[in-house]
Amino acid sequence: MPFTSLLATPLIAVLAAFAAGVALLQTRATLPDTPWLGLSLALLLLGIGAFVLFRLRRTADSVRPATLVAFGVIVFSAAACGYDYAAIRAQHRLADALPSEWEGRDVVIRGVIDDLPDTNERRTRFSFAVEDVLTPEAHVPSRIALTWYARNLNGKEETRPNLRAGERWQLKVRLKRPRASINPGGFDVEAWLLQNGVRATGYVRPDTANNAGKNASVEPANTRLSEFAGRPFDHIQRLRENIRDRIQKTLHDKPYAGVITALVIGEQRAVPDSQWQVFRKTGIIHLISISGLHVTVFSTLLGGLLFQLFRRMPRLTSRCPAIKLAVLAGFFASAFYVALAGAGIPAQRTLIMLAVVALALWIQRTSQPLHTWLWSLFAVVLWDPWAPLTPGFWLSFGAVGWLLYAASGRLAENNTNAHWRKRWQRNLALGFRTQYVVTLGLTPLLLAIFQAFSLVSLPANFWAIPWITLLVVPTALLGAIPGLSWLWIPAHFLLEILMIGMTWMAQLPISMWQQHGAPTWCIFAAVLGILWMLMPRGVPVRALGVLWCLPMFLIVPLPPPVGSFQATVLDVGQGLSVFVRTNKHTLLYDTGPSYHDDANAGDRIVSPFLQFNAINAIDTLVVSHNDNDHNGGTHAVLAALPVRQHYASLLAEPEDDDDSRSPALIACADGLEWTWDDVHFRFLSPPPDAAFLRDANNRSCVLKIESPHGSLLLTGDIGKRAEKALTERHADHLRSDILVAPHHGSRHSSTAPFVAAVAPSHVVYSVGYRNRFNFPRPETVARYENVDAAQWRTDHSGAIRFTVSDKNISVDAYRQTHPRYWR
Repeated sequence: MPFTSLLATPLIAVLAAFAAGVALLQTRATLPDTPWLGLSLALLLLGIGAFVLFRLRRTADSVRPATLVAFGVIVFSAAACGYDYAAIRAQHRLADALPSEWEGRDVVIRGVIDDLPDTNERRTRFSFAVEDVLTPEAHVPSRIALTWYARNLNGKEETRPNLRAGERWQLKVRLKRPRASINPGGFDVEAWLLQNGVRATGYVRPDTANNAGKNASVEPANTRLSEFAGRPFDHIQRLRENIRDRIQKTLHDKPYAGVITALVIGEQRAVPDSQWQVFRKTGIIHLISISGLHVTVFSTLLGGLLFQLFRRMPRLTSRCPAIKLAVLAGFFASAFYVALAGAGIPAQRTLIMLAVVALALWIQRTSQPLHTWLWSLFAVVLWDPWAPLTPGFWLSFGAVGWLLYAASGRLAENNTNAHWRKRWQRNLALGFRTQYVVTLGLTPLLLAIFQAFSLVSLPANFWAIPWITLLVVPTALLGAIPGLSWLWIPAHFLLEILMIGMTWMAQLPISMWQQHGAPTWCIFAAVLGILWMLMPRGVPVRALGVLWCLPMFLIVPLPPPVGSFQATVLDVGQGLSVFVRTNKHTLLYDTGPSYHDDANAGDRIVSPFLQFNAINAIDTLVVSHNDNDHNGGTHAVLAALPVRQHYASLLAEPEDDDDSRSPALIACADGLEWTWDDVHFRFLSPPPDAAFLRDANNRSCVLKIESPHGSLLLTGDIGKRAEKALTERHADHLRSDILVAPHHGSRHSSTAPFVAAVAPSHVVYSVGYRNRFNFPRPETVARYENVDAAQWRTDHSGAIRFTVSDKNISVDAYRQTHPRYWR
């Protein structure tokens, strides 16, 4: 669009600037103090700028400097409106907080289960809308996330009720404020909780617990108050739950029953990780959610059927044209489908675009695609200012934006008078070019968000999009009609046929490109290059746009110079994982905990961190000992990337592992040493005669890393006995600049003689937020204060990176270097 045309339609710029302001707020470390005042001033400036621009356009035919100034004021004011509006919403949401004094205390509440419970044999997770707090003086946020665990009480398993959406319950719960691990390249759980309005997390306390003070014995038990609360959205949730139960009953032993559930009601938790891997590697993951394409096809098919029905009803069409009635009915049906599917951002965007098109048709005005797209963007961020925090926002609007850019008379051609064979060929070419544009355009976004994209997505989507959209989804949706549940069987059969090809593509060695997290400027440069590559034919040297994409692939994080090293203590919760990098080598010390059956730190934290930092292999993996909080992610790490050497404690026993890349275990022992890039590594413990150390913790692998510029001591979970042995055997080698505190700072470790022998300048406690052991213990903290050590905690600072170089020892704490207002 020429700039003069943009000046003639400032509404386009206003909508885009408002959305940009909302997105900018989500990158800020703090919120403005007086957003109401800022919004008022921005609206005033916006009105003044619009008035001046209107007057200038009436009195001048050409663009004058005053016109540009007025236009700039409008754009700036619209962005400020978006920024301050998002800040007001954020202040309101953050104000609905759990007071810190009520963390970890029993509270009795009443409310409604307002989402589909997620149940397995160990626990049930659900969202809870709080209506009333029965505990005196307690305050609980309006929406919380709870887990009801299966427990053994006095040797007898507690009976968990079958929870259903829309039920009203009275519960005794124990809560904490939103808090999660934060690491480079990792998923921001705290942002996700904020966007979903969850302001506290916790678990249901057993009825027999009697540790809440004097009145614990008279507190009510966990009680179902009503089978159905009857709020408007409860009806939708109950319908979704009934459909899910019917799908499970019909397809109870089918491998892709979870995918059918995701396509019908947007519930994706039943899809196993192995299938998600196939969808990611083939680039069809967007088809497994309720995408905009699904909603559009559903609306089009239903609208077409209703149009054919209405046009045969002359009494009705004499008052209102059949096309208007069909569009209106199709829109409301699509709105119901979006609500049934959980109203994800791609579905929201499509529904708003359909609303704009329907409104334009009703008032008999032409709706331009760009205007429709921008109104949808504006409406989504107005409804949900935290939408820019989700990958779906950028991928959904980005895909449509690239198609609009690449269209402009280039994608669409008039095939009306062509022979059917020519029309078919042109439509096939159009479909291929459309997929090419989306694949190419979204590549920078995919690398920025996931550090990966599928190399087979073009052929995979060319087959999967029509197959799923035109065959699987309509059949699965018809199955939701009572009495037609049997249709889910042929829908599943169609899906099985598709998955044969998708699985084959996913198993190709070249199916996936994975790389480091590219700098922001590289992403913007790649976007500019792709804009140039997709210019119309006739634009010179379009192929040079490829050069603008190269930095995204070639600019990688620089390793430390020879003689220096970096050590990152990852934030894995209550556990330990430390990554050490020299100029040409890498070492991973411990892999963090396993959280539950389908989640561990190896998958969730360690592997994404390594990928984000362009680490394709680990030279040495050291597992200090076999406790879950140190060894829980080992199998996931071994499956994710090659490990050349694997050390473990004398007590650790090798476990079965089918991965051919897993090296043989080597017992770590005092005296083993090597040098990488002028950085010396040496095991100080356990000694060969380690039987006197008695337990697994004391037999932890203790590793000293030393360069000409500083040193690091990794101690695992050693306690007093092992510390005494170290001070006796290695009194001259213990002195270290950086110490990862033994046993997370427990009272049975960090004895005064050991602390004095190490005399660290920095000590790190790798601990979980509000951990049940109360680590680090106050007496341990005091001992390190006595030697003037700077003390760091992963639960306070997130991942902590130490850079030991010839200049100094620098420290980067991720929560401090990447602050956000919700952290």
